Amino acid sequence: MEVTARYGLLVASHPIRFILGCVCVTAICSLGFLNFTPENRPEKLWIPQNSDFVKILEWQKQNFPPDQRFEMVMYEAENVLTAQYVREMYHVHNQIRSVQITGADGKNYTQDDLCFRVPALGGKQSQKLLEFKTKIFPDMDPHEELDWSLAFKDKNIYYQFYTCMPTACLEESILEMWGYDTDVIHSLTDADVVNAINTVNMSATFSYPLNFTEYLSGVERNTSGHITSARTALTRLIMQINSQRVDANFANNAGLSEGVDPELYTWEGKFIQALDSIPGTPQGLQIYYYSQRSFAEISSDTIFGDVTYLTVGFIILFIYVQLMLGKFNMVENRPGLSLMGMLATFMAVVVAFGLCSGLGLIYGPVHTILPLLLLGLGVDDMFVFMQCWNTLDHQECQQELHKRVGQALRHAGVAITVTSLTDFAAFFIGATTVLPALRSFCIYSAVGVVTLYIFQATFFVAWFTLDQRRLEDTRNGLFWCYKHKNWKPNSCSQFELCQTFFEKVYSKNLIKKPVKVLVLVATAGLLGGSIWSVTNLRQDFDPIQFIPHSSYLYQFLSRLVTAYPQTGERGTVYMGALNYSQELYKVGELMEEMQENPYVSSVDSWYNLMADYTLRDTGEDIRGKALNDTFFSEAISVFLFSPVGTRFQTYFHFDGNLTIARPAPRVMASKFDYIHRTLVTRGEELAAMDEVKYLVRHAGFSDMAGASSFVYSGWETNKVIMVELIRNLLLAMVAVLVMTLILIADILTSSYVLLSVCLTLLNVMALMTWWDLEVDIITCINLVLSIGLCVDYSAHIALHFMQVRGTRDERARVAVSIMGPPVINGAFSTFLSFSFLWFSDSYVFLSFFKIFFGVFVFGVFNGLVFLPVLLSVVGPPPYAFMKSSTPPVLEPSATFSSDTQVKIKTRSEKKQTYVAVPGD
Repeated sequence: MEVTARYGLLVASHPIRFILGCVCVTAICSLGFLNFTPENRPEKLWIPQNSDFVKILEWQKQNFPPDQRFEMVMYEAENVLTAQYVREMYHVHNQIRSVQITGADGKNYTQDDLCFRVPALGGKQSQKLLEFKTKIFPDMDPHEELDWSLAFKDKNIYYQFYTCMPTACLEESILEMWGYDTDVIHSLTDADVVNAINTVNMSATFSYPLNFTEYLSGVERNTSGHITSARTALTRLIMQINSQRVDANFANNAGLSEGVDPELYTWEGKFIQALDSIPGTPQGLQIYYYSQRSFAEISSDTIFGDVTYLTVGFIILFIYVQLMLGKFNMVENRPGLSLMGMLATFMAVVVAFGLCSGLGLIYGPVHTILPLLLLGLGVDDMFVFMQCWNTLDHQECQQELHKRVGQALRHAGVAITVTSLTDFAAFFIGATTVLPALRSFCIYSAVGVVTLYIFQATFFVAWFTLDQRRLEDTRNGLFWCYKHKNWKPNSCSQFELCQTFFEKVYSKNLIKKPVKVLVLVATAGLLGGSIWSVTNLRQDFDPIQFIPHSSYLYQFLSRLVTAYPQTGERGTVYMGALNYSQELYKVGELMEEMQENPYVSSVDSWYNLMADYTLRDTGEDIRGKALNDTFFSEAISVFLFSPVGTRFQTYFHFDGNLTIARPAPRVMASKFDYIHRTLVTRGEELAAMDEVKYLVRHAGFSDMAGASSFVYSGWETNKVIMVELIRNLLLAMVAVLVMTLILIADILTSSYVLLSVCLTLLNVMALMTWWDLEVDIITCINLVLSIGLCVDYSAHIALHFMQVRGTRDERARVAVSIMGPPVINGAFSTFLSFSFLWFSDSYVFLSFFKIFFGVFVFGVFNGLVFLPVLLSVVGPPPYAFMKSSTPPVLEPSATFSSDTQVKIKTRSEKKQTYVAVPGD
C-alpha cells in the first residue's frame, strides 16, 4: 500500500497543517446542524413511503383533517367497583375540570372551553322533556323512547328546539351512571356501585343508551352472570381541535401528523401535570394517564435520552484506551494521544450529522447509537495502527520519524482500508431499504465510516507524530513542556500483558491438534444450536417499545393494550368526493361486506341508521338504490340534525357549511369506523389489514377510498421488515465478499472471512431468541451494524495470515500473535463503550446492548478462535511476493540516550518469526 505510505509520510511531515485542516472541515460541515430537525413521527420513520397507509394519511391530512383529540385515565385495583374508588374517580374528574390555561389572546380556557360538545338531554333537562312529552303525547308511555325530530310533522318546531338544545363535554366514564352528581356519588355504598353497573344502561348526562361494561376490564361475574368486580376502569375525554388556529409545530406521534391549536396543546400539558401530582390516592388504587400530546413529547426526549450512560461509557473507554496505547511511566503514557484519537471519532460524528442534516435527511431515535458505533470502529483503527508501529522491523526503525510513521500507516493501511470500505459497502447497501429510518441511519453511518477512516489516517496520525516527537524528546506525557533528564523507563512499564499472552500462551496452544478438534466441534455444535434457535425467532414491531418503560406513557399503553385490546384495533374507511347520490348504495354494500368479514367485529354504520331514519321520515327505502341529488342533499341534512345522526356530523366534509333546515352542500369526503376482532398472531393482523383494504379497493368507488388505522402503522412495517432484513443482510454479505476480495485479493481467504461473519450473525440471531428479542426495526438496524464489527474481527487475522510465510500452523500462530492484541483490544473497547447501556430504560439502547454483547462474544470467538484454526487446517498459501522480515519491539530495558534515539531490539534477536511486508 504505497499510497498509504506516501500519505502517512506527508501527514507526518506537516502534522499541524493536517490537524487544522481536519478541524476546519469539521467546522464547515457542522453548519449543516442549522437544518437539524429530529423526526419522531412514525409514518416518517418506520413505514415505507409508497405504502397505502402513508398515501391515505397524506390524503386525510389535506382533505379530512381530524378535529378531535383524546385524553384518557385508567384506574386499576383488585376491584375498582367500590364506593371509595368511585369517589376518587370523581375527585380526579374535578381536578381535570379545574385545569385552566391562559391562551395567546389573554383569555382563560378550561375543559369546558376546549372539549367536544354534544347535545345533553339528561339530568334536569331529561325531567323537563319528560313533562313536556306527557303534555304533548298524553296517550304515550312517558318512558318510551321518542325521536323528537320525527314527532312533529313540521320539522321547524324540532329545529327550533334543536338550536336551543343544551350541550355538554363528551366524557366517557362509569361516572356517567350517576350524572356526576356530587351528593349521589358521596352517598354511594359498595353495593350501590355493583348494582348500578349491572342495571344502568342509559347515560344520565346525554340520555342515550350506553353499555358501561365497555369501560371495564378484568370483569368477574357470579353464577347468575352479574358483575361482581372489575380490575380496571377507563375514562376517555374527547377534546375539540380549533381548525382555524391549528399550529403545525404541535404535531404529535400518536395522532400521526395531526396538528393542534396552541390552547389545546397547552391544556394537555397542564392535564399531564395535574394527573402527575394528584395527592392522597387511596391505598390499592393506581392511576395511569395518557394525553395525545404524550407520545411526541416522550419520543422527542428519547431521541436525546440516556446521555449519562453514553458519557460514562466514553470515560471508561478513554481510561482503557489510555492504558492500552501508553505505558505506566511519565514519558510513555499517552493521555493526549488517546483523547485526540477519540476526538477524531466525535469529529467524524459531527461531519456525518452535519452533512446529512444539511441534505435534509431525517434523524430518529435509533441514530443515537451511531456515536457508539463509530467510537468502536475508531478505537479499533487506533489499535491496529499502534500495533503496526510497535512491530516495525529493524530497518524501518532506523529511519526518520516521518518515514517511520509512513511505514506504520503502510502496514496498517490494508487492514484499516479493508474493514472501513467493507463497513461502508454494508451501510451503502442498507441505504437502499424502503424503511425510512433504516435508510437514513445507513446513510449517516456510511458517511461517518468514510469520514472516520480519513480522520484516523490524518488527524490521529498527525497527533501521533507530535506525540512521538514528545516521547523521543523524553518530555512528560501529560505536561509536554516538561523534559525529563537522564530518564529511564521502569521495567514494570515495559511489560505488555496482552501481547505476551497472545505470543506465549494463546497462539501456541490454539494450533495444537486436540484444541483444533475441540474448536471445530464447538463451532459445529454452536452452529446447529443457532440454526434451530433462529427458526424460532419471532417478528414483531411495536412503536410502544420506543417509549422508556419507566415513563407514565408506557405504563398506560402497556396496560391499555392488555386490558382493552379493542381500543388499539379501531380503523376508519375514508372516501373522497364520490358521486354520493349515485354511489350511496355502494357505501352500504361495503359496510355490509365488512360487517360479515371474519376479521371485523363491528362497523359503525351511519348508512344503515340513515336508511332507517329516512324510511321512517319519508317512507322511502333508500337501501340498494341510487338517489337523485336533491333528495340526497335533503335526506343527509335531515339525518345529520336528528338525534340519531348528530354524532355523525364530523364524519362528513362538505363543500360549504352544513346548516340546519337546509339541504347539505356537496359532500367532499366522508368516513365510517370499524373495529377488528381480537387478533392474536402477526399473520392474523396482516390478513385482517389486507382483507379490509381489498374490500375497500374493490368497492368500485369513483374517487379515492382507503382504510387506515393507527395500528396499521406497525402492521405495515411488520409486512416488509423480515423481507427487508433478509435482503439487506444478503446484499451486505455480497458487499463483504466483494470488498474483501478486492482488498485481500484471495477468493478462499475472502470466503473464510465471509463464513466467519455469517456464523457470527447466526449466533447473534440465536441469542436474540434466547434473550427475548424479536425482529423489528431496531434489531434489523443492529444486525446490519453487526456486520461491520464482525468483519473487523475476522479481516485483520485473515489479511495478516496472507502476509506471512511458513506452514499454515506457523502463519496462523503469527497472525494471532500480531493481530490478536489490537483485535481483542478493539472488541473489548467497543464492549466497554456500550456496557453501561444495560442500565438504560430505552428499548433502543437495551436492544443495542444485547445484540452487540452477542457480536462481541461470538465475533471474538469466530474471529480469534475459529478462523485461525480454519486457516491452519485449510488456509490458502501466502502472497507469492511476500518476503520474511522481523518486526521490532521495544526491549524491556530500553533507554533513551542524550540524542533522543531509541535503542531497539528486534524479535529476530530473541527468536525466529514469520512476518512479511505487504505488497508494494
